Parts: sequence; C-alpha cells; structure tokens
Amino acid sequence: MLGACSLSPVETAATSAAPAPASKDPVQARKRAVALAKANPREKDCLVRAMYFESNRSSEAGLLGVGTVVMNRVESAKYPETICGVVGAPRQFASGVLTRPMTEKVLPKIEAIAEDILNGRRNAAVGDAKHFHTAGLRFSYTNMHYVTVAGGNAFYLKGERPQRRRIEEEPRYQLASAAEPAAPAPLATASSAASVAPAAFASAPLAFAPEAVAPAAPQFDSAAVRLVRNAPLPPGRPLDLDTPRGAARAFLAPPKADQRLADQRLAALLPPASPMRGTISAQ
Repeated sequence: MLGACSLSPVETAATSAAPAPASKDPVQARKRAVALAKANPREKDCLVRAMYFESNRSSEAGLLGVGTVVMNRVESAKYPETICGVVGAPRQFASGVLTRPMTEKVLPKIEAIAEDILNGRRNAAVGDAKHFHTAGLRFSYTNMHYVTVAGGNAFYLKGERPQRRRIEEEPRYQLASAAEPAAPAPLATASSAASVAPAAFASAPLAFAPEAVAPAAPQFDSAAVRLVRNAPLPPGRPLDLDTPRGAARAFLAPPKADQRLADQRLAALLPPASPMRGTISAQ
C-alpha cells in the first residue's frame, strides 16, 4: 500500500509532527491536509491505519468516528497539521499503529471509507470530538462529555467552554452504519394522527412495541361440565360430588356382621400358627 518513496510512515510522522502554530484556520488546515493526502499515499495510509487499529472493523460508524477524530485534530491548533503527524503523535493512538501489519481482507472497505473522509464525509454524532476510549470504561474526570458510542469506542469532548452546550453524560449508541440525521417530522394534527400512527408504530423499535396478548385458553362447555361446575356440595362431604350409590358405599363403614365375616375369611387365608422356637409342646 505504501508508495515507492524512500520515507516510511514512521519517518513521515516524525517529520510532520512539528508543533502546530499558535493560531490555525481550521478550513485551511483541512484543505492542506486533504491535498497532501491525495498527493502522498503515505498520508492516506496513516488515516487507514488509525481506523484499522482503533475501531471495530465491521462497524462503518466506528470507522467514520475514528476518521472524524483524526480530521478534527488536524484542524485544531493543539495538534500537528498533517494526518501522519496526528496519528504518529506519541501515546495518542494504538501502539505500533504505523508499523504493524494489516489484513488485506478488510482493507478495501476501510480505504473506501478513508477516501470518503478525505472528500468531506464525517460521523455527525461525533461532531467536534477529538478524543475517544474503549467503550465500557469509566473515568472520574469531570471534563469528559460523551457524545456517542460506535465501533467499540466512546467518543467525548474534553473540557467545556462557556459557549458550548453541555452534552448529556450518557451518549447515544450507534448500532448501524452512520447516516445523515433525518429532517424533523412535522407535528401531527388531530386529522392526520390516524394515518401517521400506523407508520410510526411500524418503524418503532421492537423494544417499545406492546407485548403480544397470550391466546386465551379454550373454554370447554358441555352438559356434564355444567353439571359438575354447578353441583351443590353437602356440608359434611365436600368430596362427594353426587357419585353413584355403588361408589358411595365404599366410603361407608361396613356393618358389624359383615366385619366379622370378613375377619373369618381373612383368618382362613392365613397359614396356621407355628409353635415359637424354644417352647415345650405337650405330648
């Protein structure tokens, strides 16, 4: 990917990392950096490397976010004026960002997004942010104002100026590719509410959709079911649901005569009693 020039990306960054002037016109600084990147492949390579090593490569919003931060720093008077100078600054981006090898499989996608950034495309949610760190980390500094989370990174503004509107501490998450913000929808009137409501509900996230109503259990209704449901229960026999007489007799205590007959039949079935061991029997 590097051209046939004699300087390496590290040497380019070193020679381009001179301190920025005290005052810098952001528009002119961006134009010079873009013109240099289009003329010198090493400058675009530095942008690609920053996006490759600092973002989830499957997230277009994350790649755009890192590229937006690089270009924001190029325009700032606190950072070098070239892309390689910004990316190669000590302890600012991933270790070895300018020297580690990259996988060719994902490079075409990142190079295409880097070209879009040089042509003016940005992650609108990142805005003017010049800092980011791995998403999920928390710091106690009071001058970190988060703007968005994308590609595994949390982007934030550092410091706060009087003219800057304070940003909510909880950033919004970009789960899909970054896109231009949609124009605000017109206010719905009473006459148009009926036609707008179905479309608005169809486009609402699933998390905000009402829960599906569970199907009602089938109701069985027949003469037998109604008889059992409406049968009165005797006060002393709560389990006796008007059972047939033959089954009801099973719950009644047998007469004493029948009990003696049952005991005699049970004794006839038992084996005769044998003398206990160790006893003396009469002869």
